[in-house]
Amino acid sequence: MASGGPEEGEAVAGEEQALRKLVVRLQNVQERKRLDTLVQTLSDLLELAARQSGERPAPLGKNVHVPLLLVVDLYPGAAGVQQMGWSLLCKLLEICPSTLQNIAPKDVGKDWEVLGVHQQILKMLTIHKGNINLSIIGLRALNLLLMSDIIAFLLLEEEVDVFSLVFNAMHTFPKNEEIQQHGCKALHQLFEKVPEEQLTEFVESKDHMIILKVFKEFPDKEEVILPALYSLHSLAGPRNNVEVLMSGNVRCYNVIVEMMKSFPNSETVQEVSCCLLHKLTLGNFFNILVLHKVPEVIVKAVTTYPENAKLQAAALSCLALLTETIFLNRDLEERKEEEEEKLCWLEACYRALELHRKNTDVLEAACWALKNLFLYQRNLHEKIGDGDNQFPIDRAVMLSMLMHSSSKEVFQAAASTLAILSQQNVNIRKTLLTKGIHMNVLDIMRKHPHSPEVVESACRILNHVFEGSFPHLDVMTVAVSEVVKAMRKHEKSLSVQLEALRVLLHFMMPGKLSKSIHQIREHNQINNIHLLQNSFKNKQLFCCHCNIQKCGLKLLGSVAECTGALEILTQQGATDTVLHTLQMYPDEQDIQCLGLSLLRSLITRKGLCIATMHVLSAVLVSTLRRFKEVTEIQMHGFHAILAILGLSPCFAKLLVNESFDTVIFYQMSMCFTDQRDQQFQSLCCKCFAKIAENDDLKNMMLEKACMEYNSIMAECLLLLGADINKKTKTNSLIYQVCEKGNNPKLVELLLANGAREQDVRSALTISIKRGDSQIISLLLKKLSLDVTNSSICLGGFGFGRLEPSWLIPLFPDKLTQTRKPNAGSALARMVLKFQMKNISEDRSRTSSDLNFSEDGVDRNYDWNFIPDPLVDSVFPLNDDIDSEGSEGSLFTKKKSNSIAVADLYYREMASQRSSPTLPRHSYSVGPGSDYEPLMKQRRKFLLSDESSSISKLSSHIKPSDSLSSLISDKEYIKSLDLSSNELENIDAISQNSCLTCHLEHLEKLELHQNALTNIPQQLCENLKCLTYLDLHSNRFTSFPTYLLKMNCIANLDISRNDIGPSFALDPCLRCPTLKHLNLSYNQLVCIPEFLTSVAENLEQLLLEGNKISCLCSPLCLKELKILNISKNNISSLAENIFMGCTKLEQFNARMNVLEKIPDLSSSITSLKLSQNCFIDVPEAILHLPHLRSVDLSQNKIISLPGPIHWKSSNLRELLFNHNQIDVLDLSEKACMWSRLEKLHLSHNKLKEVRLYLKQMKLLFI
Repeated sequence: MASGGPEEGEAVAGEEQALRKLVVRLQNVQERKRLDTLVQTLSDLLELAARQSGERPAPLGKNVHVPLLLVVDLYPGAAGVQQMGWSLLCKLLEICPSTLQNIAPKDVGKDWEVLGVHQQILKMLTIHKGNINLSIIGLRALNLLLMSDIIAFLLLEEEVDVFSLVFNAMHTFPKNEEIQQHGCKALHQLFEKVPEEQLTEFVESKDHMIILKVFKEFPDKEEVILPALYSLHSLAGPRNNVEVLMSGNVRCYNVIVEMMKSFPNSETVQEVSCCLLHKLTLGNFFNILVLHKVPEVIVKAVTTYPENAKLQAAALSCLALLTETIFLNRDLEERKEEEEEKLCWLEACYRALELHRKNTDVLEAACWALKNLFLYQRNLHEKIGDGDNQFPIDRAVMLSMLMHSSSKEVFQAAASTLAILSQQNVNIRKTLLTKGIHMNVLDIMRKHPHSPEVVESACRILNHVFEGSFPHLDVMTVAVSEVVKAMRKHEKSLSVQLEALRVLLHFMMPGKLSKSIHQIREHNQINNIHLLQNSFKNKQLFCCHCNIQKCGLKLLGSVAECTGALEILTQQGATDTVLHTLQMYPDEQDIQCLGLSLLRSLITRKGLCIATMHVLSAVLVSTLRRFKEVTEIQMHGFHAILAILGLSPCFAKLLVNESFDTVIFYQMSMCFTDQRDQQFQSLCCKCFAKIAENDDLKNMMLEKACMEYNSIMAECLLLLGADINKKTKTNSLIYQVCEKGNNPKLVELLLANGAREQDVRSALTISIKRGDSQIISLLLKKLSLDVTNSSICLGGFGFGRLEPSWLIPLFPDKLTQTRKPNAGSALARMVLKFQMKNISEDRSRTSSDLNFSEDGVDRNYDWNFIPDPLVDSVFPLNDDIDSEGSEGSLFTKKKSNSIAVADLYYREMASQRSSPTLPRHSYSVGPGSDYEPLMKQRRKFLLSDESSSISKLSSHIKPSDSLSSLISDKEYIKSLDLSSNELENIDAISQNSCLTCHLEHLEKLELHQNALTNIPQQLCENLKCLTYLDLHSNRFTSFPTYLLKMNCIANLDISRNDIGPSFALDPCLRCPTLKHLNLSYNQLVCIPEFLTSVAENLEQLLLEGNKISCLCSPLCLKELKILNISKNNISSLAENIFMGCTKLEQFNARMNVLEKIPDLSSSITSLKLSQNCFIDVPEAILHLPHLRSVDLSQNKIISLPGPIHWKSSNLRELLFNHNQIDVLDLSEKACMWSRLEKLHLSHNKLKEVRLYLKQMKLLFI
């Protein structure tokens, strides 16, 4: 050993001597020695540097770097010099790290005018970029130089882009392991020193692809893969870069997963990979990462390397972010329990909490991972505890929170974890309370009073810890005090306010209050009421947060129960606050329910202004319409409305203007269909009774009920006195209902309650256009059915067409009509009860005349709804309001010992029976008792129960019932008028089997003034009892001979058609019943052939207005009494034409061209022969013994025979005006004209008339 010391010293001295010689040789560069000598010198220095011991100072690095850099600068193009020079510099930096500080450009530039080292390395990489060896040594030197922040900064400031040089080298030599390794290292260091904007540019220009190629070229080389991973980790900082790395063909996550699987035993690879995945996870690409098995490799890494703090922090943070997606995807997949256990990181989190108690990053990550794990794996809390196979995680988390109480991040994570555990596990909650977690949390709140995150987390854990527990009064006092302080401190933080309110609600919700908690409410809540109210009223920020509003409403509701609180709330504008909240969240059911409940309390204790009532009506109706199926909201809303109506009756009009009637219609109808409970039914009726007290509102609601097809409410309102004929904005009610169509029940109701005829006619017009057969039938029944005369008059309606379905309901059904009980009248009774009760209550406050006790009235009005499942919408009920226990009735009245209000009705009814029946709509308030309008309404439907007769006020009895009772004696319709309806055919009537049974009993059918071209033979066959048929003014072109086959036809009018020029009857046909036949105004040129044999009993034959020119054959009609052949072109009559007409009384042949006339039947009493061509009075006329009236005016008669020439002594009327008579001799036997009453001789040539007639009344000369 002694001898070794001198030897070692000699060796060192020798090396130093050699070093000095080599340095001197290197410094003599100005002599321009040969390059091989310079290279040898550099090689000797490199060899000497390799022998330097790390245990002793390295004298080589102290003086060599200056001349070395000078040599490198002088020979930039000499590859050998550059190779040895940069290799020597790398060795110097390795054995003497302090050299890095000495080679800064400032040290070099002062002594020699040479480039700085950062410039030299850039120059070498640029000049020798194609030399693989120099590229390797250059990148190696660059990595060493980048360890200096100053040199790195200078490199980045140079014009030559250092990134381009590195990328170029890696691109030029992609298969070289060393170049790729050193290149990735250099990039990693450079990436760490540039701003994020530049990193984003690299990725946008796709320079990062060269790094990804490294993973493909060297998948098994850890020393190459590791720097590549570091480079990607640096690039993944900006969010835009993460999106690029996760998308397209890059899919960086696949590369990382493969690397972690390839190097499971490399802790460094696992660490940097977890850190890189954490950055990718922060980009919110959760689903992609989960689907590509990222959680599996992370869980494996975190369990394999539990002591690596950096890996644990990154991995657990990543798992915390991916938890939700993991469990959502797990629900869609079928996994075995073993696979799920592998993915559970509960134990890993617990181990991290235990092993890294001093590392806040790990603790924070572990707590967040646990919190999300408990949140999505609900049964996992069962593994928490001190038992077997359990982990005391609650204690570990609590310990972390207390150990690092100064760390806000750890507290947030730990508090969130404990909060979710407390929410899921009652035992953990109790354990935490026992350990005083709430006091620890309050202490931490005091430590971080300015941190809203800490306060929010603290309130959240307090909210869950206190759930279901009743702490001591002192504890609650402290907690409330601290929470309120926090609310004041962070009054603009929504999250703090929300969690704080939830804590306060634990102490102040009604229904869960012990005496001590009540004291807390009385003291603390009243003290802070201004704070709470101002928070809701003045901070618009809170209006945008639903949960805050919900909690605030709950708290205000609790406050309202405290003594004196309601007055303070009212003064602070609580009503406006609640209304604003209701308007902000119209679709939030909980808020609407809480708000309406609170309004009910506020309104009953505060006066209302008109502006507030407008807003109230809009909000209330909007909410009730939106949540029409939520009974709780309906209850609160109706209670609030009742309270307001009690304070201001005019509020009813505002409600109706907002369509509240639609709401109450629906709810009252649901009382019949959905079996609403009795309390709600009573509430609905009370509200409706209040509103229905106003006549104008009743009429408005009636119109709305009709528009909504709500027949129940329409009937109820009509019974309560609504006026069906009240003028509306547009058309009448019945017109509007018919215009909408498809509701015959409502139309029938309106018709039964006094719709005006003109309104019914207009409704019929629109119904015909719509084609609503049922409604048309009802309208026609109202307009046309005459029960007394057993007739249907449909003339003049101008239908244009006629459907059998319109007619069938007009005919009475012989089957017994069962009376259908209706819900409208039952509802009206209910409403009247409440109206009477309100009146009695009002009067009882001012008078003692009515002996109603409050209890008695309440019991008397206690009715139950009993549903009938067999009936839809309309229910059977007993008409007697006082009947008890009637089977099948909708309402069953409970027994009452008090005086029934219905008894008052009956007594009132008895006193009114002697008085005339009131008009249908006489409901104005009289000067008498306040009960008068209600009594009138009451009498309206009680009168119907007294008698089976028709009452105008019994609108709840079906019209069909009344019809059946009245036509029982008549049985059938006898007359049907279908005239003036522009009908072109009536085939449908004849083809309908349902009408046949009714048509069989018709005796009279009027079809005149239509457009018929025929009448169906089948119809004629069905008209078995028809005696009168009127077909005039149609379009018949031929005579339907089968008309004469009808069994009972007596009167047939087919005039004013186009029948002609002739027609013949079947000689075998016989129609003995035909008495009257009218063929006037057709196109006939002769009398129908065989008429005399077919209709031998004919009494009247009218052929006026045809084209007959001659009557050549005799008329053998022995029963004929009237013959009219006027307005033809007849010039002659057969001599024996009247031979068989022994009973002919009236003969009319005026407006023809007759010059003479044959013998006439002696039975004739009236002759009308005006406007013919007679020049004298035919002898046949003078010889008629029974003649009473003669009309020969407008002929050419020149002489009027005197009385002596007339056989008849019964003459009453002689009309000879417009002739040429010049002489009138009345001198002989003037007594023959003693009965003459009218003598018309005007427009003749008379010069003198000698009258001897004393009885004559009229004389026209």
